[in-house]
Amino acid sequence: MYPVKIGETLILDFGKDVNEWKRNRNGIEDTIKPCTAVKQEKCGVWIRNDLPISRDGREHMYENGTLIIENFQESDSGDYFSNDELERIHYTADGQIWKLGRSRITVFPVD
Repeated sequence: MYPVKIGETLILDFGKDVNEWKRNRNGIEDTIKPCTAVKQEKCGVWIRNDLPISRDGREHMYENGTLIIENFQESDSGDYFSNDELERIHYTADGQIWKLGRSRITVFPVD
């Protein structure tokens, strides 16, 4: 759970291995990718069903994996995650294997 005040900046970072972020709002999944040196048509905006859904310029994803949403709004609420996040595995001395699931950050507005 990650509370964010309306109008503030949201910064999410899982590390440099993240090449795209996903957001789930009310069961609908959106994707955002960074713009690289060769700017692609569908970079830096949320995409749903291969179509851009937002071009207000508040979202920025950088090649280092950081996602920034400026002027956070209630419509930005949802679960944020990336399938690129590295899996965390721990091997115990007695031969057991422990795996931690990938992170899923539930972002919601507060006053």
